[in-house]
Amino acid sequence: MKKAIAYGVLVIVLFFIGFFIAQNSESETKTVKQTQILLGTVVDIQVRDYDEQKVHDAIKKAFAEVKRIDDLFTTYNEESPVWKLNHSSDSIITVDEEIYDLMVLCDSLWRISEGSFDVAIESLIHAWGFDDKSPELPADEEIKSALNESCWDKIRLLVERRFHRTGKTGLNFGAIAKGYAVDRAIEILKQAKIKEALVNAGGEIKSIGNDWVIGVRHPREINSIIKSIKLKGMSAATSGDYENYFEKNDVRYHHILDPKTGYPSKGLQSVTIIHKHNTFADGLATAVFVMGTNKGIELIEELNDTEAMVIDDQGKIFYSSGFKKFLID
Repeated sequence: MKKAIAYGVLVIVLFFIGFFIAQNSESETKTVKQTQILLGTVVDIQVRDYDEQKVHDAIKKAFAEVKRIDDLFTTYNEESPVWKLNHSSDSIITVDEEIYDLMVLCDSLWRISEGSFDVAIESLIHAWGFDDKSPELPADEEIKSALNESCWDKIRLLVERRFHRTGKTGLNFGAIAKGYAVDRAIEILKQAKIKEALVNAGGEIKSIGNDWVIGVRHPREINSIIKSIKLKGMSAATSGDYENYFEKNDVRYHHILDPKTGYPSKGLQSVTIIHKHNTFADGLATAVFVMGTNKGIELIEELNDTEAMVIDDQGKIFYSSGFKKFLID
């Protein structure tokens, strides 16, 4: 039996990076598609409806919500609450309720993944240069120093939107913020009475309506898909070693860091998670990528309404027990 995960107070758990999108050619409604660069990636919103003005208004509101979340969780803007808490000298910090709620979910993901999912690794991300898009291989001593200022075990959630941190441990929500933004954008579209829509934020995808098919990007063949999936009202998130990486001496160094070693996780090329909430799917895709095939699939089998497709470093594909029901031949 799979077991459910407690979401705490968080009730909303969440074009071509990670997925390629296919449309139903038989639809009689008009499809409107718009794209913006947000959250450090390409955000693509598609809506099908007869009322074109309603569609444009809804998409505008959805993009505004994604922009709001980008501004809330970014670590680059000095006006961002996350930037401010990372640079605060306080050990006990009060945060926005929305940030605190996401931290509650991050805490759950950290625990069930035995530390493989960790948003308290801002120092590690900075050491590798993945935060400013100019990554390079750090010295061993630099990684050791960054590890001393990393790990969620240095964060303790308190009541009334407060948390305690040890030392200068910084937070980076890059492994889950896109999924949360997708969930929020979909909610905005629903509030606008949209019945058919799809939102894709760099491979984190969620839809309204059942008639959406996506293709999971092949992790090694550019402009190629490896499997097609019908969402069936669910959401999907993919983490891969091809999204943000550099190579040195024929070694691929990617942005999915193992919080325990400080180095890029080894053993996998790609993980795709299917779950109702894209926030959870986004974080879990990173967790499974770090955990590896066996432990990752084992965790998925313990979770309700959650499936995974894992591609290892040899290109071999592994599925959780219920994933194949979403596949399209």
